[in-house]
Amino acid sequence: MRLTVHCLSRLPEQHRHHAELILQGRTPPDQAMLYLATFNDRAVALAWRREDTLEFIAVRDLTRRRGIGRELLRQVKQEARAAGLTRLDCDPAQAPDGEREGLAAFLQGQGFRPREAVLSCCLYE
Repeated sequence: MRLTVHCLSRLPEQHRHHAELILQGRTPPDQAMLYLATFNDRAVALAWRREDTLEFIAVRDLTRRRGIGRELLRQVKQEARAAGLTRLDCDPAQAPDGEREGLAAFLQGQGFRPREAVLSCCLYE
């Protein structure tokens, strides 16, 4: 099977177990666009966005470095453009302590640049 990114308003119960492994104790907000990446019907990555802020993005540790985060972020950017947004911001401080540098490096590799206290990506470059 192939990787599928679902744009959702809430996390499906069937994916809750694997999503909890990704969330590491965090809870998705009630009012946000959720993006769930699945492979072989298992949740492998999760992100959520409110307005022009990517508040959370994470790939399950067992499936990292396979392009999943890149594809998930591509879908988030596409949906943000479709919603009329011109940029997307993300604060790497949202990641657990040991993963902040890795998240910042990933985001910068995907076109995000420092802007004030966050990393920002122009959606029309």
